[in-house]
Amino acid sequence: MEFLIGNPFSTPVGQRIERATGGSLQSEDWGLNMEICDIINETDEGPRDAVKAIKKRIVGNKNFREIMFALTVLETCVKNCGHRFHVLVASQEFVEGVLVRSILPKNNPPTILHDRVLSLIQVQSLRCSHIVLKGVLVFQV
Repeated sequence: MEFLIGNPFSTPVGQRIERATGGSLQSEDWGLNMEICDIINETDEGPRDAVKAIKKRIVGNKNFREIMFALTVLETCVKNCGHRFHVLVASQEFVEGVLVRSILPKNNPPTILHDRVLSLIQVQSLRCSHIVLKGVLVFQV
């Protein structure tokens, strides 16, 4: 099992995110998505582990179906999880390094993916309303 160390899909929430974003799914598994939210809200490591797994599923993935499922999981979590999760996904590192990166022209994303990412960034901005003061990100709850 040592080979699994560092694999974002080896954690309890990571395993569920891997299942919820599999390219062979016919449609979203809303029960599984809500189970992911429960783990994020109820465990100390849930938010961090979930963000790592979502990032792994999106960054560098050429399977746009899997990316779309990952974006659905992310949106579900933004709408149903607390401050600890919001802080991580509202970070410049996540927004630029994961979301914006996925729609760069070099990746040739389909229009639907491009539009979904931009919409999700707006949802995150509204849900995680924040103020930047002298380089410090302060969240309002």
